[in-house]
Amino acid sequence: MSVQKFNIRFNFSSFQSFIRSVLSFSVALFLGLSSASGQEMKGMKMDSSSVKQEDMMDMQTPMSMPMAFFTHMGVPLSVGTYSLRAAALLNQYEGVTTGDCNFQFETGLSKTVGLFLGGDKLIADPTLEVMFQFLVFASKNGMSGLSPIIEFEFPLGEEAPRHFYTLVGIAGTFSNSRLGFNQVIHYSPLEDLVEGSASLVVKVSKRIFLVSEISGVVAKGAYPIYEVLGGVKVKLNKNFLLGFAFQLPLTENRDFSSQYVFQPNVLLGK
Repeated sequence: MSVQKFNIRFNFSSFQSFIRSVLSFSVALFLGLSSASGQEMKGMKMDSSSVKQEDMMDMQTPMSMPMAFFTHMGVPLSVGTYSLRAAALLNQYEGVTTGDCNFQFETGLSKTVGLFLGGDKLIADPTLEVMFQFLVFASKNGMSGLSPIIEFEFPLGEEAPRHFYTLVGIAGTFSNSRLGFNQVIHYSPLEDLVEGSASLVVKVSKRIFLVSEISGVVAKGAYPIYEVLGGVKVKLNKNFLLGFAFQLPLTENRDFSSQYVFQPNVLLGK
């Protein structure tokens, strides 16, 4: 598959100004509220039988606390629940804008095992990701927990290596009805590569959520890549959200100078 690039000429100024404002605000929230949420989670008994009625009502409502843009959930979805995130990406690099896309599908296979299917860089450098999560700890209300993961990556491009990569790691989530913090880190022995990300989702109102994400890749013999994202998700109904985000690299080693993200998010099931 050849890499397809196309030039896009339209005015980003108003949209860029808005997204940059969201980025600045949400990153500030990430730094400030991560500490606050950490203190709240520290004081919360994970096995407590006294769960707020508001939390229980939110748990029974699909997408009460939406997923981030790219960070995996720390706990698997329940059996019979299906989530699909599909993103359109506009990458700007050295004055040229190129388009790409990806998707992330998640569901529960059992009470303790979850399945993640993902397609990354489907135009430029397609890769299929298959990941299994194994829940080993969960709070009584099911909103926080830890899951070891095993992931298989299959490069699909014409010039891609004819083998797959196996990654192992751990994911975690610490959430309540107002904040959702997820993190994942995994290691690829064949590449001697570590990658990870963390996200903070903040509920502003019944339909509006701010999202901050930090991600990074560190490989032996290469300069690390770190990126930060800020965005907003709007809940149109209990099963459907729209997300808009802006992502910037924090290191000189990078794949883009800026990236715009448009991501519909659907959740179906129980």
